[in-house]
Amino acid sequence: MASLVLSGVGISVQAAEEAVATPVAESSASGDVEAADASAPAMVDRFIEGAGNASDAPEVPAEPDANYVRFSLGTEYSGTFDKDSLDAKGSWWQFRARIHYSLGVAATEIGDVKLKGLAGTGAFFTHSWINLVSTMGQPVTSRPFNMRQIYLQYDYEGWQVQGGVLPPNGGDVTDLGYDSDGWVRGGRVTAPLGEGRFEAVTGIIDDLYDPNAFNSWGQWNYLGTKFIQPLPWYELQGWLAYEYLEDNSYIDFELQREWDLDDGIKLLGQAEALYNFTTPSWAWGASARLQTEYVNVILEYSYVNPDFGLRGELSEDFFTFGHRLDFELNGDVPFVKGLNWFVMTDVAEQLVRVRAGFNFGFGASTPGYLMRF
Repeated sequence: MASLVLSGVGISVQAAEEAVATPVAESSASGDVEAADASAPAMVDRFIEGAGNASDAPEVPAEPDANYVRFSLGTEYSGTFDKDSLDAKGSWWQFRARIHYSLGVAATEIGDVKLKGLAGTGAFFTHSWINLVSTMGQPVTSRPFNMRQIYLQYDYEGWQVQGGVLPPNGGDVTDLGYDSDGWVRGGRVTAPLGEGRFEAVTGIIDDLYDPNAFNSWGQWNYLGTKFIQPLPWYELQGWLAYEYLEDNSYIDFELQREWDLDDGIKLLGQAEALYNFTTPSWAWGASARLQTEYVNVILEYSYVNPDFGLRGELSEDFFTFGHRLDFELNGDVPFVKGLNWFVMTDVAEQLVRVRAGFNFGFGASTPGYLMRF
């Protein structure tokens, strides 16, 4: 017999604020970019967005709170210039709003069920920022706000099953990972495997210019599998993944490591290679993220072959094909809880992009479920 537990009343704001108290979190994604459930494998996803990239990563409270709502508001200046002449190609003041949410639906002896999702601004799979004002007189396009993800999640003893319009990543978002604001219409299964995990997801990635989770489902075009394990050398963690998207087959390999340099100072490094067997062509990337108490420094390099296809265009904060070097500084604004700043520069083969702005996050979370069986 089910008992109804009303746990969404009197939500504690402190739990949500503590979950994002470090200056690296504004997240970039998904990704479902969140910490693991208490029932998940005892393995740390060190390189989820939120460990550095303040401009693009989502921000959610830590589990195991079943119920939460987290608001993230941002404003930035974004200017794009020709690399050789420095002539302006675009110059905008931009805005972003996102709402990550979770509702504990049912807790049972054989697992827990939650309804989760993401609503936010943006008109494309990889873009959540919207243009407000152009300093060059460029016309302002539409400013959509949509439900980008909505799905059910079932957790039991380290196993996790998701169904609906899902985050495109599991617990990992890397330089070449799918943009965490994107979506997959389908299902995902994650299973504990040794000290790591195995993940399989399948479904549809479509409507790239219409981010509405309630669109009708199209034709199946996506399959992904991933093995993630700590490696026996130098405290490395690695994964090997296979993906199929729009008649193209890919293999993805990544290595990651974290160093504790001093009290409150961490260095995170990663290297990733992604190969398209169908084209054939390569994409690869490497990054270093230094986290300190007052400021975080991020340096990323990536290369996406111009023939790489759709998979390359759907990566986190995609800018352009070819070589790209990113440098970012970010940190907390003193005396204003939840407010952080960022300054970043992207240098590509033909373009340079400069961005600077602020993000503000706030919300609430609580444990508990609507029903218990």
